[in-house]
Amino acid sequence: MPVYIVDDGNMSPKGKILSRVPYEEYSGLPGINISRLKEMKRSPLHFQYRSANPVQSKPLSLGTAAHCAVLEPERFQRQFAVWNRRSESGNLCPRKGQYWDAFVAANPGKTIITEDEGLDALAIAKAIRSDPCAMRYLESGDPEVTMLWSLDIESLTHGKVVTIDCRGRADWLTRIDGKHYLIGLKTAKDCRPFPFGAAAARIGYHLQWAFYLDGYRAITGVTPELREIVVESAPPYDVVVYDIPEDVILQGRAEYEGLLRLLIDCETRREWLGVANGVEQTLSLPTWAYDTQDDLSELDLEVA
Repeated sequence: MPVYIVDDGNMSPKGKILSRVPYEEYSGLPGINISRLKEMKRSPLHFQYRSANPVQSKPLSLGTAAHCAVLEPERFQRQFAVWNRRSESGNLCPRKGQYWDAFVAANPGKTIITEDEGLDALAIAKAIRSDPCAMRYLESGDPEVTMLWSLDIESLTHGKVVTIDCRGRADWLTRIDGKHYLIGLKTAKDCRPFPFGAAAARIGYHLQWAFYLDGYRAITGVTPELREIVVESAPPYDVVVYDIPEDVILQGRAEYEGLLRLLIDCETRREWLGVANGVEQTLSLPTWAYDTQDDLSELDLEVA
């Protein structure tokens, strides 16, 4: 059963916080989430189409299993079934045929993962639980935290404030020495600051961090600290805990609020333009596509 994380006395009438809400139930709750809102970055046309034609995308098996193994280890065996049937040559058997059908029937309601995915998920959990920096935040708290709140956005096109219902699903919520912390957990190919920072900017994690921070503050009146636990998805499963600084939050907030204003404008005008916005575009190539060797040679640069 979902439980309240924040005492009712600390909650705003505009929102609430729950934990352990099943994902299927969460996805049916009212309000816009940041994943859907980021469709506006591509174009309003893509956002409108995806809203009317939602994709029933299957979460990445390893990421989902790793989250459960780290944050809810007691639920791991109940939620996941490991497909480990192998052929005489030692290869994992294809997920089809009579043996596969029987395996699925014997594990109703479970998420089926491969043996390698199961081993990786458990190894990721072990790596994180061996990291003192990560465990400082995971020692106590609540997993899979659902936040529901209302956000007032001033429309620049018609000069009025519009209230938008929002929802978010934070990985972990805890308090340490009186401070409130929202904790995220991400798997990555490379957890070093520059590669992960580049991936975060490309995927739009900074919008999510700002969105969740503002949601938590709208509900509780408290501004939480944000930490992101990043673990590599392959051996040696290196772990880094990142403090999300204010400049990253400010950038994320500016971007997501801009997308919300664009959404309000599109809904008001009932116009959902595509990438080109009705204007002819000029094509450009990435810088690496151009041969710059001759230009560089004229600069008399020293070669290390």
